[in-house]
Amino acid sequence: MNQNELFKELMEQFISGEITPEGKTMLLEMLDNPQYSEELNSILRDNFDSVEIPSVSSEVTEKFIEELKGKMNASSKTEKTAVIKLFNWKKIAVAASILIAVGIGTFVALQKGDEAPVVVVSKQVNDKAPGKTGAILTLADGSIIVLDSLGNGLVANQNNTTVSKKNGALVYKSGNNSELVYNTMTTPRARQYNLELSDGTKVWLNASSSLTFPTSFASNERKVILTGEAYFEVAKDKKRPFRVSVNEMQVNVLGTHFNINAYDDEATINTTLLEGSVLLNEKSQKVLLKPGQQAQKQKKGTIVVNNKVNIDEVMGWKNGVFYFENAGIQTVLREISRWYDVDVVFEKGIPVRTFEGEIQRNLKLSQVLKILEKNKVHFKIDGNVLRVQP
Repeated sequence: MNQNELFKELMEQFISGEITPEGKTMLLEMLDNPQYSEELNSILRDNFDSVEIPSVSSEVTEKFIEELKGKMNASSKTEKTAVIKLFNWKKIAVAASILIAVGIGTFVALQKGDEAPVVVVSKQVNDKAPGKTGAILTLADGSIIVLDSLGNGLVANQNNTTVSKKNGALVYKSGNNSELVYNTMTTPRARQYNLELSDGTKVWLNASSSLTFPTSFASNERKVILTGEAYFEVAKDKKRPFRVSVNEMQVNVLGTHFNINAYDDEATINTTLLEGSVLLNEKSQKVLLKPGQQAQKQKKGTIVVNNKVNIDEVMGWKNGVFYFENAGIQTVLREISRWYDVDVVFEKGIPVRTFEGEIQRNLKLSQVLKILEKNKVHFKIDGNVLRVQP
């Protein structure tokens, strides 16, 4: 067996999930050698239907190989079982990576032999573009600034605090003796935004959310009010604890990274800690979280700690993907509703479906729905209404 044949054999073992640890080590070494690029394209053409693999530049090939190596390393840690997969990366991530890298729309590709047919996404007149960067800023005097198309530069000057837009983010810089006045950033559906508060804390605000904060923090504490969802990277300041108020709950931190999901249409308020520590106060209950833990609070109940949270799923929105792990159809469509600004209507009851997988958030709505329809559910886009049909 020559080297090209060995490479092909190892790739096929990897795609089928049958590769040994020794084989994986050998394949990783071969992927560092550019001589196997053409053999890689040949394998893709042999394994996939209805997928046009264009000739790609060396830069794209290198990027793809790095992505593939990352997936191989990740696969050696744990293998998940899914009720239904939005994609099986062992079978289609190779083709997907290349097609996305060279900028070709999107597609749904299934390996030969799968029961469901290959779907070729066609243009739809009645479609919805994905969400984008944008927000509405309400100043202390009630003035409203739409940030969607605002260029870089000074946005406002309030009581010795300057507000500027820099590289797509809003940045607050406070001067001396700044008065305590509040601004509110609101992201409508189909918008998200990030900002840097006057203390250096960075906040990423998801769609359909709001954050109320002082332009300059007080000397003894840093307090903000959140609705919806946001990810925080809090600047360290031992003298001024950082507090996030969410409904009747308060999250207290000194310097840490965490995500809060507090949408009104979700059953629980979820606080997920990535780094540092946070203390949650809710009436008489106090809960201290460690990294990798999630506090789940029922709207009218106590706080329960989840020690087996999937960080990839929690942070999917910030990382540009929908990430579902055994998610019910209502959970999935609530995210779709926020990002594509549509109202969901179930025409004949709510079907029992479970989804698992990852979908890019930069796709059009019709493209996302084509992927979801592999789970024996059908959709119709009717203006700003998404109709769910059995």
